[in-house]
Amino acid sequence: MALSDTASPAYDAFLSLRFLQQACAASQAPACGRLALIFFAGEGDVERDLPSAANFAQRACAEQDRDGCEVAEAVFADGASPQFDPAKALRYRRINCDSGNRQSCIDLAHIYYTFDDYLPAEQIALNACRPADPASAEICNFGKQLQDRRHKIEAEQNAKKQAALDAQAQRTAVFDAFMQRRDYDGALYYALYRTHSKSQAETAVMAAARAGAMSRIFEDHLYVLEYWFPSGAIAGIVASEMAQRKRGRGNDCGIWNCTNMPGASTRRWQAAGGSRGSGYRPSSGGSSFQPVTGPSSAEIVKQIRNRYRSYNCTGSRRLPSSHPTCQ
Repeated sequence: MALSDTASPAYDAFLSLRFLQQACAASQAPACGRLALIFFAGEGDVERDLPSAANFAQRACAEQDRDGCEVAEAVFADGASPQFDPAKALRYRRINCDSGNRQSCIDLAHIYYTFDDYLPAEQIALNACRPADPASAEICNFGKQLQDRRHKIEAEQNAKKQAALDAQAQRTAVFDAFMQRRDYDGALYYALYRTHSKSQAETAVMAAARAGAMSRIFEDHLYVLEYWFPSGAIAGIVASEMAQRKRGRGNDCGIWNCTNMPGASTRRWQAAGGSRGSGYRPSSGGSSFQPVTGPSSAEIVKQIRNRYRSYNCTGSRRLPSSHPTCQ
């Protein structure tokens, strides 16, 4: 059709519109693409009409017409146009890149790079690179820069992972050395205050229990274990050891000196020379004296734990504030 053929002397963009629209309506993709180009550029007596260009471009691109796809990208990527649509622009830019449009690939790679999607940007750039084609120099260099960046980051990450593995292996070796010497208290101390490892603490306690060596575990460690293991096998072993030590001390109540134990006052009176048969009787008028209520057993345990935490979190064996014992 001479009127719509740009190479023909008879070409007339305005007169060709009716014939191109009929062909486009008949699902001829090249006609839709040609209409998109005419309305996008505003050829001849036809004024520029971006809405019409977008409409015909999408219809043409749906039928794999290259002109239509490129016009669609241009229309929807124009930030000054009312038809600006980033999502559609990205979709048509990807279609054009896959079809071999180098500029679309360059733009697409830079967009992904801006969004910090470095791997897709690298892949797009390298896929569009043609080393033998001087026109590909820009996209090839960009892809190479992204590839080098990725390799550097991966090398740094691998180095950090290896350093972490080496440190873990060293910590495990120290713990294993304590265990091989059957120094269960030392192993437990290392697990509690150095590696902060519940699994290592459990290993040390179980080994000490099997060896009948729980009595050699420093008592303060038992309070930490009680805190770390509120239930389960370790909790049972710790509770049993603490109870056994309490029985072994008899009436020794530590800093409390048995002051608040039932019958303590009577025993102190008798020890001071008092007589069970004393004739003293309280006056019939009663007394205003009110006995001082001592702390409960739960409060005593809490105070002991607070003393222990204060010792370990502020003293010479200071633990970090993030340690569970210091929370």
